[in-house]
Amino acid sequence: MEWLAPIQHDPAPFRHAVASRSAYRPLYVKIKLTFACNLRCAMCRHWREERPPPLPLTHWQHLIDDLAALGCRKLHFSGGEPLLAPYLPDLVAQATRLGIRVTLTTNGTLLEKTLARHLVEAGLRGVNISLDSPIRKIHDRLRGVPGAWKATLRGVRHIVRAAPRGKISIRLNTVVSRGNYRSLLGLPDLAADLGVAAINLIAVDAQDSPGLALRQRDLRDYNARIAPHLAQRGMQLGLIQHPDQVYVFGNEDADSAHALNGHYARGFYQQHPCYAPWVHSLIDFNGRVYLCCMTRENMPPLGDLTQQRFSQIWQGAAYSQARQMMHPPTLPQCQCCDNFIAINQALQPVY
Repeated sequence: MEWLAPIQHDPAPFRHAVASRSAYRPLYVKIKLTFACNLRCAMCRHWREERPPPLPLTHWQHLIDDLAALGCRKLHFSGGEPLLAPYLPDLVAQATRLGIRVTLTTNGTLLEKTLARHLVEAGLRGVNISLDSPIRKIHDRLRGVPGAWKATLRGVRHIVRAAPRGKISIRLNTVVSRGNYRSLLGLPDLAADLGVAAINLIAVDAQDSPGLALRQRDLRDYNARIAPHLAQRGMQLGLIQHPDQVYVFGNEDADSAHALNGHYARGFYQQHPCYAPWVHSLIDFNGRVYLCCMTRENMPPLGDLTQQRFSQIWQGAAYSQARQMMHPPTLPQCQCCDNFIAINQALQPVY
């Protein structure tokens, strides 16, 4: 979380912004570059819906200029499948020139050798590649396309070979669900064989994918049998930094009740605020601006890049109103989100 450095080095402006519910700096911004995807994942509805085309390139270029001027430190591209956007290397290069660290989440199936090299040369600093199982049949079933596992592994190898050692962080993202959790024992060894730096386990979204949510007996099995092995082997191979990273549903009895309801924040936001509205923004493929991923489908946008520049939205009335709501207890959606807990914990002493 090196992008938090401006707050840690000079906390007074951040304290003032939080106290006054005014804008600070969009230090970390996610851009969903396109809604389209080439897979048909069981836990995702992108392929089930038709949406308009994404913004044209010039809008994204203006946005990146705006973000740099506002002090953005990290930009993360996702989708849909962001590799479907042919201008992605150009956006990576632009942001890198402006001093912004650029990362990417992809399913990896389109990560051919030439594209991997172009992204590395453009300045890409981190890649999260989705892999749902070390077993081909399970991954392909969850991703909805035969051959996806083979194509993803090929993509991982291309980016590993293209990346200068230590210059790019490459990790595997694995959504832990009822459909794959039993198969994950071999994940650390596969990750090590591929040459990636880390594994990142993510709890399935129980709200959007109830059929894949773990039941109580599944949670017990995962925590008793799967997670201890992942923790031990992951630590041995240097793929995780702490055993808690694999206990994505918690490892206490009290956590199970939260997890079964999809409340992965485990009550954190009943007692603590979320500072994301002061340091983060989500930009959708159509230019609409949201607080975060959790508010994208169930809250009105805070602005529209086809109507305003991002700086106007960031400093505008709608964002200010949203910041007013960020006190314990926070928004209902926050109870289902553990994405920002580590960030909020890091900022507690500062604020």
